[in-house]
Amino acid sequence: MYIADSSEYLTHESVDKFNIKVVPDNTVLLSFKLTVGRVAITDGAMVTNEAIAHFKTDKPEINEYLYCYLKDFNYQTMGSTSSIATAVNSKIIKAMPFVVPTDAELVSFHSATAPMFEMIKTRQRENTRLAELRDSLLPKLMSGEIDVSAVQL
Repeated sequence: MYIADSSEYLTHESVDKFNIKVVPDNTVLLSFKLTVGRVAITDGAMVTNEAIAHFKTDKPEINEYLYCYLKDFNYQTMGSTSSIATAVNSKIIKAMPFVVPTDAELVSFHSATAPMFEMIKTRQRENTRLAELRDSLLPKLMSGEIDVSAVQL
């Protein structure tokens, strides 16, 4: 649900030199080429490629609704710009129909879902830290660098 890391990176110099847009924290992202319909929320500022739409509004209480709306949207109805795989372009994304609830409905939805979203973010961060810890300790345990034979359980 939340994305805080990437398999590819740009240097700060590249971002500055080529004036690459930095996507702010807590922005809803939507993939619209090849992996059409993948939705995530940024956990920290990051950069993306041109196949990712950014949904950032001045209403922070809309993010949970927007995430759920985009996650459940039927992208097959949008048509495809590729004969090889499902793909749409930014023009089609900008013309997407949105059902926007009233402010009162948004506040109510946000109040009900924000704690769940925050818990998911916290657990994802914890899983990442635990995986990093495992990846650093396991080789040391396997090589004998760390000896746990005297540990009593």
